[in-house]
Amino acid sequence: QDPYGLTPREKEVLASLSQGNSYKMIAAALSVTVDTIRSHIKHIYEKLHVHSQTEAVSKAIYEKLV
Repeated sequence: QDPYGLTPREKEVLASLSQGNSYKMIAAALSVTVDTIRSHIKHIYEKLHVHSQTEAVSKAIYEKLV
């Protein structure tokens, strides 16, 4: 069901991104730093083979990852 090997936390971050939340809002909601969110986003981009937030969200929705 998830051919990209996203971790549960990465899926959580991706879902939050797809709802239009900023890095700062996601960090606050998950009780982590913005740098931690940036790290998760970097890994998500690598795993999904995308280069932007728009591409990542679009792919996630299209492939029903979130």
